[in-house]
Amino acid sequence: MDFAGIGFDTILVVMMLTGVVAFLYSNLGLGGGQFYVPIMVLFFGGIGGLAMKEIVPLSLCFAFFTMLSAVYSHNKKGLVDFRLGLLLAAGGLVGVAIGVTFTASTDEQFVKAAFAAFLVIVATRMLYDQYKAKNEGCVSECELTFKRRLAGIGVSVLTGVLVGSFGIGGGVVSVPLIVYVFKFDTRKAIGTSALMGAILTPAALLAYAFKDGITIHYDLALVLTPVVFVLALIGSTWGLARLKTRSVRTIFTLGVYLAAFVMVYSLLTQ
Repeated sequence: MDFAGIGFDTILVVMMLTGVVAFLYSNLGLGGGQFYVPIMVLFFGGIGGLAMKEIVPLSLCFAFFTMLSAVYSHNKKGLVDFRLGLLLAAGGLVGVAIGVTFTASTDEQFVKAAFAAFLVIVATRMLYDQYKAKNEGCVSECELTFKRRLAGIGVSVLTGVLVGSFGIGGGVVSVPLIVYVFKFDTRKAIGTSALMGAILTPAALLAYAFKDGITIHYDLALVLTPVVFVLALIGSTWGLARLKTRSVRTIFTLGVYLAAFVMVYSLLTQ
């Protein structure tokens, strides 16, 4: 394996960074692509010359195993609603096809700029919710009425677009959706969102695999993915017992801003 011309020392740094992201993000119902992509853009883009459309499939591999770990650990605590998760995933599959086409056929600089803008919007919304202290307590879950199903499917399509476009798990959209629309408590929303992401990320990866002009670096995936999976599993199990959602949300709101900065830096230095 030549690892796409990338030195093993660089791969080792990326392995450590993605492992930390997986450990922490598996607690939030997020695939971690908000950090996986900027990390790989910084280390693989400049040094290895990998394009965004090559980095996104790798991020999808990592996001899938991060989400899968979260589903496993949350389901053990009864914190996954399979009926709602499968319903939302069905709508998200439509969005995945749109997102893959967008990244595969759009200028790389535009995709990076769109991703950076997306991160800033998400972080600002998270910061606003944190300031307003929204949805911290448990509330009664709502029935799956026709309007709620419609709203859920609409936003799940958007989630699928983001998964396919940027290689993320989509939890930044689906977790707030499940909390605000369906009135789930935060932890159950995270588990259900993880189920949705665990379905959409491999679907997006498969779409990239069959897309002309896309190279998937399986050698890099085989080296890095096991580390992501193990640390995500450990992290999600530990986090359910020890971690306070509010404090983690604050840390990662700042972290998402940092990821956006890394992406903007990549744009300005190319």
